[in-house]
Amino acid sequence: MESRESSSPIVTRAVAAALDNEIISNYMFSRFEQLGLRILGRFPSRFAQAIVPRVQRSSGLNYKIASSITSAELIANRLGDYRQLHRMFPAAVIGVAQGGATAHLARLLCAPFLPQAFVLTLRGGSPHGDAQEYFQLSKDLAAHITNRNPEFISIQHFDPVHDGWLTRSLNHLRLKLIEMPDAYRSFIRSHVVPGGDVVYLDGGATWLRQKVGLRNYYQAGGWGAISAQEFYYGSQRLEQYSAHEKLTASSWRLPDFDIESGPESEWGSEDGLAESLEEFCLQEGYRFCRICFESPNQFSLLAFLAYQQFLVDQGIQPSGVVVEMFSQFDPSIVHLAGLLPIWLIFNTRDSLEFLNRMLTQVPVNLPVFFSALSTFSNTPDMVNWDEWTNALAGWQWINAGARGSHYPADTLALLDWKKPLQHFCSLSNVHPKGRLTGDQMALIAERINQRSQLDIYSKSDRAVSNAS
Repeated sequence: MESRESSSPIVTRAVAAALDNEIISNYMFSRFEQLGLRILGRFPSRFAQAIVPRVQRSSGLNYKIASSITSAELIANRLGDYRQLHRMFPAAVIGVAQGGATAHLARLLCAPFLPQAFVLTLRGGSPHGDAQEYFQLSKDLAAHITNRNPEFISIQHFDPVHDGWLTRSLNHLRLKLIEMPDAYRSFIRSHVVPGGDVVYLDGGATWLRQKVGLRNYYQAGGWGAISAQEFYYGSQRLEQYSAHEKLTASSWRLPDFDIESGPESEWGSEDGLAESLEEFCLQEGYRFCRICFESPNQFSLLAFLAYQQFLVDQGIQPSGVVVEMFSQFDPSIVHLAGLLPIWLIFNTRDSLEFLNRMLTQVPVNLPVFFSALSTFSNTPDMVNWDEWTNALAGWQWINAGARGSHYPADTLALLDWKKPLQHFCSLSNVHPKGRLTGDQMALIAERINQRSQLDIYSKSDRAVSNAS
């Protein structure tokens, strides 16, 4: 029932495969869908930009079905991704699904990942970007689900800019755990060795939001190089964007609710889960480790530095670097090929600035695989193709994502982006063994937090985070 391409399912599927050293597809397309994507990829990108959003309309969940959803069902689906793993692990990871960063950290810890958030993609959106229309579509459903499942809070997430090609016909409802579910307790008891590590990834990213019910929130906009204030109060560039896209509004706050600061819908952690998890670990004898960052980019930096240390400890020279983006990542390939991962949140300007800072830590003799994301939309903060290639100038880089001729609407990239990486991995002689412990990971995280006021991650990223 959960959106199959949302962050949590992609991360749990990828981590489950990586723990068995398998390489799987991130995107789950039927044969018919694959054929359609290949045909579209032969035409100029404007065809994909026109057709793909229309096709997405049929992918939304029926409201009647959604109303019967329980937390137990959603959790069982994610735990089901690990059903082929019939062994005990030295650790488990719980918390925010920070894309490739979370997946790489879980693989290094040799740990299954258990997510805090679950996303329902529902039928119906706002064709002209009207916040009230979008809100009314799922407000009753959100309250119904949280009333039936008190371990959840809900966030109706409306981003008509970055997700505009989706929100015209679909509605995003995110459900987030605020207490430790019994299914997670049972899973840890049966899959983590006594006294093992339980690592909690605490996302401190904040945003503006509005409380619309007892445990229900609405969030306008999302992470990128457009501030929360712009989404709620408007700006000249959003007015221009809305006019170009024929939207009736250029700010998307709800008129009847106060605006407050709170955890960002996708990259922020809600209060409650960490506290009940720590209490569980104390009672059961597990080693609780909490890693907290204000910025999603810091989790990416942690994954990079952790793999750097892991390879040094193994006496292995890194074979290269892979620049991943949003849902395009693979922890198996990174681990088996001895690559250093740089995971970018999206194809927006804040991610370009973070990449520029990270590349200063990359030796120029290492090959760099670059995986540009297909988003099928042009946003005011999107980085154009030439800017990406300028950033990579000076490195031997290999395209492992959208083609420059079709970016940001390359349907072939959805099918083929891993192929250069898989070929590189097949030629690798790297055979890493062992793992990092929770204590080792926490020490690296502590060093990052101590240096957080330096240029170790994007200044604009801090500005966007602090804007709320």
